[in-house]
Order: sequence, then structure tokens, then C-alpha cells
Amino acid sequence: MPSLLGSDLESFASLAENLQEITEALAATSTERQVIEVVLPPAVKALGAVAGAVLLINRTDQRLKIAGSQGYAGGAPTVWQEGSLEDHVLIADILRREEALYFESAGALKAAYPELESRTGGLAAIANATLPMFLDHRPLGVIVLDFKEPHHFPQAERRFLRILSAQCALALGRVEATGTLEARVEDRTRQLLEQARQLEEERQAQAAFVTFTEAVGSETALPILIRQAMSVLQGRFPRASIGYYEEEGNLWRARVWSDDLHPQKVALVSAGLPRETPLIAEVLQTRQLVFTEAWDAQRGVDSSKESGASAVYPLLVNGALHALLTVDLRNTATWSTADRALLRAVGRGLNLALERTETARQLMLQNAELQARTRALEAFANLTRDLALTTDPLLLIRRAQEVAMSMLSDGSAMYFVLEGERWYSRMQHGSVHSPELQAAVDAGLPYAQAKSLLISWTSGQPYFQDVYNRDNDQLVSTVDHIAATANLPLRVEGKLIGVLAFVLFNQRIWSTVDRVVLDTVVQSLELALDRAAKARRLDEERTALAAFTRFAELVGSETDVQALVRQAITLLHETCDVEAAHFERDGDLFRATVWSASADPALLPFLQQGFPLQNSGIAQLLRQNTAAYIDHWNDTGLLIQESGIYQAVAGYPYFVDGTLESVLMIGSTTSEVWNDRIKGIFRAVGRSLDLALDRARQTRVVIAQRDMLDARTRSLSAANEELEAFAYSVSHDLRTPVRHMTSFGNLLRKTLDDRLDEKSARYLSIIDQAAVRMNTLIDAMLDLSRTSRHTLSFQWVDLNMLVMAVRATLELDVTERQVVWVMGPLPRVMGDQGLLRQVVENLLSNALKYTARKAEARIEIWAEDGPHDWRVYVRDNGAGFDARYTHKLFGVFQRLHRHDEFEGTGVGLANVRRVIARHGGTVTAQGGLEQGATFSFTLPKGELAEGGVDLKGAGDQGGNADTGRVR
Repeated sequence: MPSLLGSDLESFASLAENLQEITEALAATSTERQVIEVVLPPAVKALGAVAGAVLLINRTDQRLKIAGSQGYAGGAPTVWQEGSLEDHVLIADILRREEALYFESAGALKAAYPELESRTGGLAAIANATLPMFLDHRPLGVIVLDFKEPHHFPQAERRFLRILSAQCALALGRVEATGTLEARVEDRTRQLLEQARQLEEERQAQAAFVTFTEAVGSETALPILIRQAMSVLQGRFPRASIGYYEEEGNLWRARVWSDDLHPQKVALVSAGLPRETPLIAEVLQTRQLVFTEAWDAQRGVDSSKESGASAVYPLLVNGALHALLTVDLRNTATWSTADRALLRAVGRGLNLALERTETARQLMLQNAELQARTRALEAFANLTRDLALTTDPLLLIRRAQEVAMSMLSDGSAMYFVLEGERWYSRMQHGSVHSPELQAAVDAGLPYAQAKSLLISWTSGQPYFQDVYNRDNDQLVSTVDHIAATANLPLRVEGKLIGVLAFVLFNQRIWSTVDRVVLDTVVQSLELALDRAAKARRLDEERTALAAFTRFAELVGSETDVQALVRQAITLLHETCDVEAAHFERDGDLFRATVWSASADPALLPFLQQGFPLQNSGIAQLLRQNTAAYIDHWNDTGLLIQESGIYQAVAGYPYFVDGTLESVLMIGSTTSEVWNDRIKGIFRAVGRSLDLALDRARQTRVVIAQRDMLDARTRSLSAANEELEAFAYSVSHDLRTPVRHMTSFGNLLRKTLDDRLDEKSARYLSIIDQAAVRMNTLIDAMLDLSRTSRHTLSFQWVDLNMLVMAVRATLELDVTERQVVWVMGPLPRVMGDQGLLRQVVENLLSNALKYTARKAEARIEIWAEDGPHDWRVYVRDNGAGFDARYTHKLFGVFQRLHRHDEFEGTGVGLANVRRVIARHGGTVTAQGGLEQGATFSFTLPKGELAEGGVDLKGAGDQGGNADTGRVR
């Protein structure tokens, strides 16, 4: 801090006196307001400010509040307003920097914070000092001083203000700490007093509870317990009215009450108090003891004017509201702490006694239920042992009905299943004691009218009627003798299959034991039915497997569709005693193509004529791409009237590319319902035939494709042989005229001798050059022909060694050129070494040829490892080629450069493609004009003894550039 000299020192000495007075005054402050009144007025006066304010930060929500102000005109808006700290940019900046800000001239504050006035709606002062207050680095707020004239803040004033803000922060911190300490002391005092009060209440409650528990002893009779509780309370409150209420409907009725109630009050509480009675409603909502002070006719239970304080204690058993204990004190306006504790203790004791009584009752009931369940389990255990080898569901249900009815009173048991729109009884044990009712049951009960069955079926839960509602099932005249009913849904593997109905003729109440018996019987029956279903499925699978095995042996490797269908129809007729037919799609109709020998002659013409199967009801089932079984065929819409000779029909669909193309159908003339055995055999035969037909289709397609491929192969082989023979013959036949041209040219040159002029000599030279080129082309054709006819001799070929050998040979012809070779490691491959050498020679010689114009030729050779083959690359930086004509590169005599630019026959790359194709690979090329070219070829992988890439022979060339000439 700079030292104060001259006038600053004198000025600070004057201000120091003010600081001394403020410091002494702050020592006596004890509130926030006192601190601000001590600090703010002297500061305003000492510096000649027109106004000042102290803004403090609320630690909870970080909002600014004006704790005190001086000099501001009432109602005039200023820039110092309460609000969020984040919204006041100036104060937030000061607190973040932890330093005061001084604005000495007009407009300085507005220039630094241009939005301050528009945001607050107030006007900034001419000059301003804003000082932060911190306590242990925690921001407390700011002190603001406003001046109406420009004001220079010398070091003395700034020091004074810093000390003033620090003193104010310390005083505010002391006030805050003192308040916190006093609050803690008061809170602790209240806690101690409350604990003392609770201890006293607990002591009194303990004594009351001991007295009450001694009184009730081990008594379990509810009326006696209630009377003894009332006696304890009346001993303490001699003139109290006490009642014990239980809920009945929407009313709370008094069951026991004190003897001092007058008859009018007894009539009132016996009739019942509504749930909406304020005191009762409050207890029902809170489940807590409720006290009311003084007399309140609307709120209390007792409406007499001599009543005073009231209380209602809720008695809970297993968490449920069981009863209410009410106490009304006459001529007593308040409940003392001791009285409250006593009532709480007695209520708690009565509640414990009630819970003990309820627990004993529940234990007795549970014991009875367990005994009943045990008897039912023992009975059904004997039943399951008797039926261990039985899989007939109806027999299992019959035995379960017998077990259930043996433990119930006189009654009847029926098993109903839903078929169509009616309930049919499929198994009955015991008489219904009414011929009319029996006739109605045998005829089937309407689905919607039999509400007793419908409720259990739709809810999936048991439905017990202690008193049978005769209007439920609209059988009023036939069910007068039925006292009680029970309907229990029956499931197999989680799926509802029917309803077990029990009717009792004498018993009118279903006891808990009865319910346990029926529940146990149903659960055990469902387990037995599940086991039977699994056993039936196992038998079905075994039958299906046997049928599949037999059919597979019969069809063998047969691919004729008609023969396969005949085998399937024969198997179904022999094993299932059914008639079968196979129908194939013909436009919109399905026509019979194969049928049983025993088919009805009257029906056969209609089957052959066809019918629109795809729009029928059975087609809806077939579209699920599985076997469809239709019982009671005559009760459905017949596709063909003559098919009514069958009582049950089934079909197996055959789809091709998602379209129903054929159907195998069977019909039974002896049974209306398909049993599990026939279903299993038909499903297995249908599935096996589906596989056989698919195999036959695929076999026919494969044979056709193979025949086409063989014919094409033979055609191509013949064409290749003719082409190669033609090429060989032409190349030999062309040599004679070429020799004649050369020979006669030489004779002509000798004959003319010195008479040969310059033009004639040039013509003869052109003839010689053409002959030489023709011989070169003939040699290339012969090489191409030999390549095609060459017998491949496969062996392991080290491409590293092969490339190095070819490179050494080619470098002899380019000794004067600068060539950079970049070689990566190459694999060992299986191939014909001689032909592969031709490939490498062609590609490397082309690379050297087309880089002849480059000052430095660069040729790269490397290989890449693929999943099934190797790809070898040769890249150069030469003349390249037009990518539009890439397809012409590998054609015979196809050239993309003029002969005077680059020599060549146009056969080399064609030879490369033929060699690689004979090795099972492919050749590709990429490039651009004056951008170089990249040629690559693939070779299938062989099984290397070394198990991978053989880098032997790559030497030091792998990944390195070898630059220079061959010497």
C-alpha cells in the first residue's frame, strides 16, 4: 500500500477519528440493522456523499436485498435494487474481483456498464464508490456511496472505505454468529423440555399400560377386553362417555358403550355415526389418535352441551382399521399431558390385545386351512398315483371332482368348456337334483347368459357365491334348490381350457376351509393335466418320428413329385384309415392330381374339376403355414357339397416363395374329431413331404442348371479349340507370304543394284520393316496359342525369387536409365512356374517400356493378403492410359498408344489374363494419362507348409527402394 503524504495524511487523520467512533459503536451492536445504522450515516457524511446503501446477499438463494439506505428520495428508482445477484452485473463483478470500484466523473459508471440503467430503470449517480464486504472469503454484500458531483477518491478516502467495509463485514459476521448461537441454544432448550415432557408422558403411559395389562391378563374374549379398557379409563375419568365402534356399511356403529349414556345417546350411537363426522373423518384419514379441545357439537362425537374435550383412538389390526375407541370428557375443556398419555397407553394396550386375539384367531383358521389342504393333498396324491399312467384329461377331471366333492357337503360338480357360443358340460359328478336343469346343462348354456361361468372365465379368478343369485344364469325356475356355487377357471400350461363348477344344495356359506380345498384340488389338477399334456406331446412326437422315419425310408431319394405324393397318401391311408388327396394350384382353382384309391367316385369329378380354396374358411387356417384341423366338418361351410361324406377334414399347405401352390388334404368318414395320434402322424407326413417336395424342386433346378452349364462348357471348349487351331494355322500360313515379301524385296534390291533410286530404296525398307513386324505378331500369336495349349505343371513358386530373376534379365537392356525399384515381400504360391514367369516378364517389361520418357522411373511391386487369395501389384509412374479404354487393355492386338510412341504387339496383356485365368485368378488395371499405371492379379492360396507368407528370398528389398543402374 502506498504511504500517505501531505494532505492525504491530514485527510486520513480526520477520517481515522470517524473510524474510531464507528469501531467503538460497532462493539455494542447485536443486530444487522444496528450495524448498518452505525456504519452507513458516518460514511455518507464523512465523504460528502449524497446517498448510500448496504446490499446484502441471501446465502440461501443468492439474491440481493437492501439492508439499509440513506439519502435516496422516496419512490425514486435507483440502479441499486433487490434481485438476483447474477442479474446485477456491477455487483457480481465487484464480488468476483474482491476489490472496490470507483467512478469519479459523470458518465463513468454508465460507460463501464451501459445496460445498468435500462435493466434497473434507475439513474446512475454522477460519481460512485462501491465496496465489497467479505468474511473469511465469503461475500456478504456491498456498501454503495453515491455523489451528485464529480468526486475524486484520494488514497486516504479509499483506505478509509476499505477499513470501513472490513469493519462492517466483521460486525455483520459477529451478529450472524451470535444469532446462530442463540437459535441453537433456544432449540436445544426446547428439545430438553420436550424430552422431559415425553419422559413424563412415557412414565405415566407405562404405569397405565402395566395396570391395563394386569387387568386384561390373558383374556381373549373381545367384549371382556373392551369392558376392562373402559374400566381403566373411567377410573381416571369418572364422568367420561366411552364407546367402542365398528364399521358397518358407511356408518360407524357403537358395539359397546359406558353405562352412563342416556337412552337418546345410546339410540344415536347404535344407529351409527356417518364417516363424514369431522372427528371420525380425521381419524380415518390420519390413522392417528386425535384430540379435540373444548366442546364442539359439529366436530365431536357427543353433541350434548355438557361435553368438553373429546378423543378418538383408532384400533388397527395388521395395518387395517378395525375399530374406534371414543372418549368424551364432561365439563373438561382441555386434555392434560398426563391424561393424553393415559389414553394413549390404554388404547395401545387394547390394540395389542386385539392384535393378539386376531392373531390367535388367524392361527386357528390357518391350522384349519392347513389341515384341509393336507387332506386335499393326500387325497389328490392318492389320485395321482392311481392315474400315473393316465393321459386322458376328462378322466383326470372326473377323479378331481370326486376328491373335491368327498370333502364338501351334498352337491354336484361339472366341467364346462366353451364351444362356439355355448357352454357344454364335458364331465359331471353327482346329480343336479332337477331334470329340467340337467336338460338345460346337456343342451349347452348360452355364452352370455351364463354369467356365473362368464365372470370366472373372463376374470381368470375363482368366483364364489355364498348365496346363489338365481338371476345370474337366467335359470330361475330350475335352480331354486341351489344354495351356493363356486366356479374356478382351469388352465393347462397357462392357457384357459374350461371352468370347474360346484353347486351345493345345503351349505350356504363357503368357508375358508372349503375355498382352500377347491383351490388345492384345482392346482393339483392343473399339474396333472400339464403332465398329461406333456405326455401326449411326447407320444405325438414319438409317433411323428416313427411316421417320418417310415416315410423317409419309402421316399428314399425319389425326386418325382407324383411318386412322392402317392407314397404320402398310401402311408396316411394305412396308418390313419383316412382318405387323402393332393391338390395343385391351377389359376384361381385347386385341382386334385393324386388321390386315394378308395376315393368316392361321385366326389372325384368335382375334385378334378377344382374349387376356389383360397377364399374359404379353411384357407384362413392354411395361411398360417401349418397343418389345419377342422372337426365337425358338416357343421361348417362345405367347399363341395359332396364332401359332406366326411365328418372331419384336415389340410397341410405347401408354399413356394410365399404363395400357396398345393395342399395335402385328408378326410375321416368315421370320426368327427381328430385325435392326437392322427394329428401327429399327419403333421409329420406333411412336414416330411414338404421337405421332399422342396428337395425335388431343388434337384430339378440343379440338374437343369448343371445340364446348361455342361452344354455351355462343351460349346466353349469346342470354340476355344477351334480358335486356337485357327490361330496356330494362320500364324504358320502367314509366314510363307512374309518370307516371299522379304525374299523378293532382296532380289529386287540386287537386280536394280546401282539403278535403285532413293525413293525405291525407302519403299523396300518399309516392306522389310513391315515383314519384321508381321513376323513379330506371328510369334506373339504362336506364344498365345502355346499358352492356351500348355499343360499346367503346378508346384510351389517363390514369387520373390521369380521377380528378382526377371528384373535382373530386364535390367541388362536399361543400363543407361535411372530406375528405382521398390519391392515388398511376396508370397509363395502354387502355380506353373514357366507361365507365371511370362506374367511377371510382361508386366515388368511394360513398366520399363512406358517409363522410358521419365528422368527417373519408379516401379513398385508388392502383395496383399486376402481371405482366399493373394493379390500382387505392379505400379509405375509412366505414361499411363486413358481410363475410359481400360476394357481394351487385355484384348488381343489392342493397343492404347501409337506404335511410333511405344513399340509392342498388343498380345502381352492378353497373354497375362489367359495365364492368370487358367490359375483361377483375375487381372485388373488402373491408371490415367501421364499418371502412371497399376496392374494387379490374384492367385488362389495354397496350403503352405510354413503356414503363412513365405518371405524367404525377399532379402533386403522388402519395403526398401533400390536405386541405380545394373553394372
